[in-house]
Amino acid sequence: MKAGCNIFKGLTLIDKATLLYASFTFLFIVFFSWKLDNIFPHLAFRMGVFIVVFLLARLSEKYPSELMKLFRGFLPIWLLSYWYGETAYMNTVIFDKFDPLISQLDERIFGFQPSMMFSAAFPQAWFSEVIHFGYFSYYFLTVFTCLLIYLFNRKYFEYTVFIVSASFFIYYLIFIFFPVVGPQYYFPADSVGVPSGYLFDKGVKMAQQMGEAPTGAFPSSHVGMSIIFLILLFKYYRKAFFITIPLTIILCFATVYIKAHYFVDVIAGLISAPLIFLISDKLFRMQKKNE
Repeated sequence: MKAGCNIFKGLTLIDKATLLYASFTFLFIVFFSWKLDNIFPHLAFRMGVFIVVFLLARLSEKYPSELMKLFRGFLPIWLLSYWYGETAYMNTVIFDKFDPLISQLDERIFGFQPSMMFSAAFPQAWFSEVIHFGYFSYYFLTVFTCLLIYLFNRKYFEYTVFIVSASFFIYYLIFIFFPVVGPQYYFPADSVGVPSGYLFDKGVKMAQQMGEAPTGAFPSSHVGMSIIFLILLFKYYRKAFFITIPLTIILCFATVYIKAHYFVDVIAGLISAPLIFLISDKLFRMQKKNE
């Protein structure tokens, strides 16, 4: 029993959240290996994560430093892009895409497809640029939120990174079990063009080519996580909260404009955010109590 406990000695709550997600998806891949191609790189990646997390815990004990704490804290943040893209590998193992259902909901609410009509109604380059700027800002909001709280309210850094990581993991699990790829992948390729801007549309396209995948449309984690960032900034660094509000509002519109999401995805993102925040908060407090 004692030896078993020692295995987890020195692990932070952030480490445990990362290991839990890696372990669950490891078992998921093994269980459904008969439906998945080339599983070994995915399993090897997880083994690498296990080794790195435990190795950093031991090194932190032996060579404690603020730099090591910061590096360990941000480790799961650097992995998020990989975990997100990988949901496309697993998301049709159990169910087929639910895009017909979600797109029909949009049709019933509006009588048309907002993701198709929004950009057509506002093709102006300046409007496209503003919209793409709002969407592009999302790529920095995760690090921005965690780093600001580390710099200006450090005692809440572990809590912040745990909430951010756990919330992303919950969204990724939803994407695996409820696959929706979004308008840009569901509708015909010749109908999903977006009006050009000046600069940020190119930045968004480049980022999408590098890290986007046919996954994760419902609920919109872009919207949901942006709301969670706002909650954290309101609590722990309010100056940035007021700067982030307009970016979040533009982002909500941008997800539909660039055809990454259906309108229903945005509503689901707004509704899911406080619920997922509360679940992540509850998990943190439960684990903290058990330390």
